[in-house]
Amino acid sequence: MQLLIMTALIITFTLFTYGLLIYWDGRRKIKKRVELPETGLTIPNFRQLQEGSPTKKRFLDLLTFSGQWALKDQKEISKLRTSLINAGYRHPNAPAIYFGLRILSALVLPIPFLAYCVLQGKLNSLNLIFAFWFSGIGFFLPTYGLRVRLRKRQNKIDKSLPDVLDLIIICMEAGLSLGATLVRVAEEIRGVYKDFYLELHLTNLELRTGIAWSEALNNLGKRTGVQSVKSLVALMIQSERLGASIAHALRTHADFVRAQRALKAEEKAAKLAVKLLFPLLFFIFPAMFIVILGPAVIRLGEIFSSGLR
Repeated sequence: MQLLIMTALIITFTLFTYGLLIYWDGRRKIKKRVELPETGLTIPNFRQLQEGSPTKKRFLDLLTFSGQWALKDQKEISKLRTSLINAGYRHPNAPAIYFGLRILSALVLPIPFLAYCVLQGKLNSLNLIFAFWFSGIGFFLPTYGLRVRLRKRQNKIDKSLPDVLDLIIICMEAGLSLGATLVRVAEEIRGVYKDFYLELHLTNLELRTGIAWSEALNNLGKRTGVQSVKSLVALMIQSERLGASIAHALRTHADFVRAQRALKAEEKAAKLAVKLLFPLLFFIFPAMFIVILGPAVIRLGEIFSSGLR
C-alpha cells in the first residue's frame, strides 16, 4: 500500500510539473508572437532556433560522452541519424546523445524503487529482479519516445501539407520564383506549422548556397520522411523537366491530398466500431450489468435468506 501511495505521489508531482512547464512555454510563445516585429521576408538564423542554455549544453556533452561506445556500426548509425532527423533532432552528436540518454534512463529509473526498498528494509533478490526490470524499461524507453515523436511530427507535417500547397500555388501564380515562394510561405506558416516552417527554411538556405533546386527539394523529402511530401517533391521535379505548369500540377495534387485525407478519416471512422468492442466488452458492459442487476441480486438474496429462516 505504501508503495502504491508513493508511486501515485511521484506520478502526480511529475504530471503537475509537466503541466506547469507546458503552461509557461505556451505563455512564452504567445508573448513572443505578440512582440514579434513585422520584418517582411527576412529569415532568422537557423542556428538561433537550435541554441540552448549552457546547462543544456553541458548535459548534452555528458550524454554524448556516455553514448560514444555505441557508435561503431556505421550502417546502423546512418539509419538512426535519419530517424533522428525525421523526428526533428539535427544535433551533430544526436546518435551519441540518444545512446547516452538510454544509459541514463536505465540507471535513473530503478533508483526510486531501490531507495524505497532500502528505507523499508526489503532489499531482497526479488526486489533486485524488479529493479533490473525497471532498468530494462528505462533502456528501451527512449526508443519508444523517439518513435512517438517521429510519428507525431510526420503527422503534423502531413496535415499541414494542403494549406502549404495552397500558399505555394498562390505565390507561384502571382509570379514569384521558387526561392521567393518558399520564403513567403515559410513566413506565413511560421507561427502555425513550426515543423514545416523549419524544413522550408532549411530548403531555402540550401537554395541560397547554390544547390540545385531539385536536389534541395529531394533533401526536403528525405528530412521529413513523409510520403506525401516525397510525392510532392517528385511531382514538382517531374513537372519542371517536362515543361508543364507547376502551379497547375500543385493544384491537382492539393485536391488529391485533401481527398486522401478524407479517405483516411473515413477509414478511421470505419475502424472505430471494432476498436470500441473490447472496451465495451470488458469495462462498460460489466459496469452496466452491476448497476442494473446488482440491486435485483441483492433483493433476491434478501428474499431467499428470509425465506430460509
